Amino acid sequence: MLRDMNRMNRLFTLTSLSVVLVTVERFSFTTRVLLEPHAFLRLHELLQMVLIVLVTVLIPSLLLREVSADFTALRSRGGTLLFLLFVVGIYYYSTGNGVHEVASFTFNTYCDPHHFSGSLCGGQFDNDFYTGNILFFVGGFLMTVSLLAFERHRPSVSYAAAGRTALLVNGTIYALTVLAYAGFDRVLVGLEYSVAMWFVTLAFFLPVRKRYLEFPFITYTTLVYTLGTVSSIIVRLAR
Repeated sequence: MLRDMNRMNRLFTLTSLSVVLVTVERFSFTTRVLLEPHAFLRLHELLQMVLIVLVTVLIPSLLLREVSADFTALRSRGGTLLFLLFVVGIYYYSTGNGVHEVASFTFNTYCDPHHFSGSLCGGQFDNDFYTGNILFFVGGFLMTVSLLAFERHRPSVSYAAAGRTALLVNGTIYALTVLAYAGFDRVLVGLEYSVAMWFVTLAFFLPVRKRYLEFPFITYTTLVYTLGTVSSIIVRLAR
């Protein structure tokens, strides 16, 4: 019975480690290593697109296995539609990241990021902060909503109270990532996404709040976006 609980908490922990890796890598030496020929990218962008974002896709895929009872829920018509929603989410999430990383490299390397002008630098700014981020967040939204919906229809029969501490700790760590892009980013796209996710997760959580242990992913995600969004709003208002 505790095996499933441990698997969910391991995946929550892997999610925490992945977001810590994203943060650490962004401040590492990789941002100063230009790749040849023609300095086409930094090592940073290559690692983000080839490895790190791949990890952040694989973990939700394993969560899909958990909330769909080893993919058995995909056999129904509704399950198939949710699975397709999940796949579309992966596509937009990955495409958005690619657009963002390439545009971010060009914009920050060849333009003045604080005083830019012209179509080239202006277009890279738009692709970096808007096109890439919007696609990325739309993808994240679709992936997350499909997982929430799967679990809502197939509650856990094995998640125990002993898992609450791990859920709380991991949810708090992820909430710090939400704060980073929603509270401190140059544009409001991240904040708008986190607010939308906050309302969606509350819509899933409130009807089952008295049975929250049966819905660990819903509980975890609600915790993430409640802490992350509220703290982001406070930070924005205080700036």
